[in-house]
Amino acid sequence: MFKIRFILLTVIIFLFNSCKEFKEVEVTGVKSFRLTKINAEGIEGEVILGIKNPNAAGFSIYPSEFDIVYSGIKMGKARLYKRVHIDGNSEKPYVFKLKTNLKDMNPMDIMGLLGGGKLGKIEVKGNLKAGKMYLKKRFPVDISEKIGLGS
Repeated sequence: MFKIRFILLTVIIFLFNSCKEFKEVEVTGVKSFRLTKINAEGIEGEVILGIKNPNAAGFSIYPSEFDIVYSGIKMGKARLYKRVHIDGNSEKPYVFKLKTNLKDMNPMDIMGLLGGGKLGKIEVKGNLKAGKMYLKKRFPVDISEKIGLGS
């Protein structure tokens, strides 16, 4: 009887100690934005976001989606297509792929993008889905920075 109580007490103490406060994941900014392909079918590009995990435990980022606007031109949605593991107490850049259809864009906006090289304002809005095992949480992302196209 004493062993059962001891084991039960040990398990309860272990469970309460494992429940630590989870600090919010932080998107530190847009590291890079570039167009990789422009053709008759559409525009493809990459947005590289810095993600900081202040927690000691690692977790995963699940497929997430963001709206991208560059210099007032709505570029479409950038997506992270597969799950990515983030180590504890780390800050790393992660690549989100951008794909949009040309029929949704103004031809003058497309010509402006082809100029490239200039500084423009990029806006990234959406939700970052992160979690571990069955615990998942969405973190809002709303970033607006000046960055060069193709940097």
